[in-house]
Amino acid sequence: MRRRRALGLLSSVPLAAVLGSAGCSREQPYQLIEGATMGTRYHIRFRPPSRSFDVAALQAAVDARLEALNASLSTYRPDSLITAFNDAPVDQAVPVDADFERMLELSRQVHRASGGAFDPTVGALVNLWGFGWPKPKEPLTRLPEPAAIEAAKGRFEAVVQPAPGQLLKRAPLRLDFSAIAKGYGVDLIAEVVRSQGIEHFMVEIGGEVATRGQGPAGGPWRIGIEAPDPSVTGRILARVHLREGALATSGNYRNFFELEGRRFSHVIDPVSGYPVAQPPVSVSVIAPNVALADAWATAFMVLDEAQGLALAEENQLAVFWVYEDNEGRRTRQSSRMAPYLDAAP
Repeated sequence: MRRRRALGLLSSVPLAAVLGSAGCSREQPYQLIEGATMGTRYHIRFRPPSRSFDVAALQAAVDARLEALNASLSTYRPDSLITAFNDAPVDQAVPVDADFERMLELSRQVHRASGGAFDPTVGALVNLWGFGWPKPKEPLTRLPEPAAIEAAKGRFEAVVQPAPGQLLKRAPLRLDFSAIAKGYGVDLIAEVVRSQGIEHFMVEIGGEVATRGQGPAGGPWRIGIEAPDPSVTGRILARVHLREGALATSGNYRNFFELEGRRFSHVIDPVSGYPVAQPPVSVSVIAPNVALADAWATAFMVLDEAQGLALAEENQLAVFWVYEDNEGRRTRQSSRMAPYLDAAP
């Protein structure tokens, strides 16, 4: 399973950049607010609905909503609901909130549709390969034993809900929503922004993006997909345009280790329990909401090229893959991505 954010609510170098963010409007000028969250920063560019609009109140509402999300799902926090679930013994019910239940619902949806390529119950497996939290003090000096890998595999079917607002696990496992939580956070911020009467905005957390209405230069928002280069940031490989859209990008080129003459990426296959041998270097997905785009981007990092394309078409998703091999870099896209791509980068 991809762990672009191998830890709960962790940061990554953004894989998408907002373009055309300078400019002005004949109406209220666009404004930008930002703040810290999930180990990275959020950015909201928007056009206030009036001159008297209270920007500080908007930011306070956003920060409060994100704090509630972190209190539920951050594996960094010893007092979070997900930490309580992970630390609880088998068959002991623990209380969860609506965000937790929604994360589980969306995760289960993509888990089933992807044949298990997306699985948030692999927290122990991610830890075993050295990509979890807390990070190991020293890099791995030997590969995990097959028996340990088998024991650490996720078991989504073992997560059950005995009553509303409660969850328990039927087998030892650790939940980690890091591969979907940033996208969900973007969706939550977008809800807050819309509730303030704002019709034109872009929300971004660590490269996950939601847009609505027009960008500052007029027309749709233009979002740059960053070239997957570990030594250079900010170089744009492709551009997409969105009016009301949800975009997430996952990458494989900045989080890996080398051992016994081989490179092991953080993209862990939940089915085999091993890092994927040759995953894409990045995948960008446009979906009905950012949480689903985020989760599907993880699944497409695990699936091989033919499987990924077939599932993208079957689930009517707009997907843009970047691959690198001995012959260099190449891209591929699903049929639904073409209308979103600008003609030139």
